[in-house]
Amino acid sequence: MQEQQSAVLSKLLSSMANDPGFAGLGGSVQVISRMGDDDSDARDITTAILRDAALTSKLLRLANASSRSTRNVATIDQALTVLGLNTVKSVALSLALLDSLSNKPQSTQLHAEIVAAYVCGTIAAKVTRNNGVRFKAQEAQVCGLMQNLGRMMATYYLYDDIERSRALQAEENLAEDEAVMRTLGVRFEEIGAVIAQNWNLPDIIQNSLAPHADKAPTSPSANAMNWHQQCALFSRRITDALFRLPANREKAELAQTLSSFRAALSLHEDETLAWVEQALGDTEAVLQDMGFPVNLNDARALLRKGSEVALDILSSQDSLAQARSDDVKKPIEVIHQALRKMHAEYAFDLTMLLLPNGGSGLVAVAGVGRDASQIASKFRCHGPRPDIFRLLMAKQADMFMADVRAPAYAKLMPPWYQELVGASSFLALSLVHDGKFLGMVYGDYLAPVASAPKGKTEDALKIYRAQLIGALRIAG
Repeated sequence: MQEQQSAVLSKLLSSMANDPGFAGLGGSVQVISRMGDDDSDARDITTAILRDAALTSKLLRLANASSRSTRNVATIDQALTVLGLNTVKSVALSLALLDSLSNKPQSTQLHAEIVAAYVCGTIAAKVTRNNGVRFKAQEAQVCGLMQNLGRMMATYYLYDDIERSRALQAEENLAEDEAVMRTLGVRFEEIGAVIAQNWNLPDIIQNSLAPHADKAPTSPSANAMNWHQQCALFSRRITDALFRLPANREKAELAQTLSSFRAALSLHEDETLAWVEQALGDTEAVLQDMGFPVNLNDARALLRKGSEVALDILSSQDSLAQARSDDVKKPIEVIHQALRKMHAEYAFDLTMLLLPNGGSGLVAVAGVGRDASQIASKFRCHGPRPDIFRLLMAKQADMFMADVRAPAYAKLMPPWYQELVGASSFLALSLVHDGKFLGMVYGDYLAPVASAPKGKTEDALKIYRAQLIGALRIAG
């Protein structure tokens, strides 16, 4: 494992050294992170920004979009007046990341990571400005902003390895962290720490990225080094809850994180949750003003999708969960694998397996994606009123519905569908063997999609169908 870790880190650092896209990023982080919180640094940051014509242009655009007056913001000095020094510095660093990480096949993923990084930095700054008045909010913001540096660099430079990790995640239904560890032999946090050291970033930032920073102390942070480490870790865990956990786990994780860091950061629950909401609102406003390519909600949906595992709501007695022999996977394991692969292949927002229940009912038993456990536990088609899913079951048919609100189909949607599921388009695929209906795959999209996903009739889909049918037949 240590040899694999060393090889991966060496490969990453070598790629970074040879890629001109990162030639100035480390320097930008150093310059901005070393600046303080007061207006005496305005001249220094103005000089630094003016060295980058693209950055200057973007900041002026942002300042003009944010200006509440009719005057034209034509200089960085004026932008500082309109936006404030702290906003200019944090946005400047975010834009430096954006310029360095764009124009790649994985650019959308990286844009979403930058949104998460900005939220993380904003939360850290708000907590410090209110509860850590002895410490520098700007340092806290940069420490927060750098928390997913390792993840971004790995996604940029080790894209093939990250893709292998995602394939493994789907194949074995692993959590993202476990799949990355098995593929790379090193965690994102460790990668970030190595890069910070390689860039010779300030000790405050390096310490905030240290992989061993995993527990909050039971007493208030006594010095800047400890405060920024704990504040950055708190902000990262809050951000992960907002961007990487299923929505139904978000509230519980926020409460647990607040409880863990209450003493270290002098937190009060209602007040801190208000700061988190403000950070999300501030980020959304900045993204809109700068014309950022990914909005807040899309970033959260995309990053959550990358962290999902398939879930089931079966009891331990269900035949799908029983092993038939030591050499054969349990049917539910095969089902999880197929659902994960289909979910990724066709970019569904939610993918579920529906099974017949009783004489004419249909229920969800497993799912992956948007609120999968919550929706699957309540997805029940039954009763005297016919609905589209039971009609497809009766006909053993497939269907792609581009608009669930279309008049021709709206009356066939279950009355609970919009409130519980809320999708705009879906694909339903019947699983049939020897004329017997065994189940149905349901995959949907929150935003409207005009046509069925590519590959609907191709070999990959046939393989997934065969796997699911085989698992259902084994379960009996």
